[in-house]
Amino acid sequence: MKDFLSSYSNQIIIALLIINMILFIALLIQSVKNKNLKRRFLALVKNDDFKTIEEILRETNEKIEYFEEVLKALHKSHRVLSENSKLNIKKLGVVRYDAFENVGSKLSFAIALLDEYDNGVVLNSIYSRDGSSIYAKPIENGLSKYPLSAEEMQAIDLARKNYLAKEIKE
Repeated sequence: MKDFLSSYSNQIIIALLIINMILFIALLIQSVKNKNLKRRFLALVKNDDFKTIEEILRETNEKIEYFEEVLKALHKSHRVLSENSKLNIKKLGVVRYDAFENVGSKLSFAIALLDEYDNGVVLNSIYSRDGSSIYAKPIENGLSKYPLSAEEMQAIDLARKNYLAKEIKE
């Protein structure tokens, strides 16, 4: 064994120096990686108030909980507004017609103003050479307890059809 060591001692020393150099280079690479990791970590936890990550996460969770409550309140408000909006006038039908043969240009008209449940009013304006008269009839569920003219019924049907066509497009 002494003969082996003495005859190959130069090669063994060179091999150990090469291994030592490789390990030194690996150490430098790891040091640079560690420095980059440390820089990224400090950037992550850096804040002006010197808060810990735990405090930052707690504050963030509190904000999330607050906004979840706000979102629930907005959702409830939206539901109430949606229900209330069903009572607004949403359906409109207008029919122009000649009430009398001696008066042209279709100056008489019937207008149906209905909510989502077909409740509302139908207005009928009858124009003649002597003047104009307007009549209003309440509508409940698409029907009136007063007799409706053909033009008034046509205005109600037109209001319903226009609303359905609008819903289908959306």
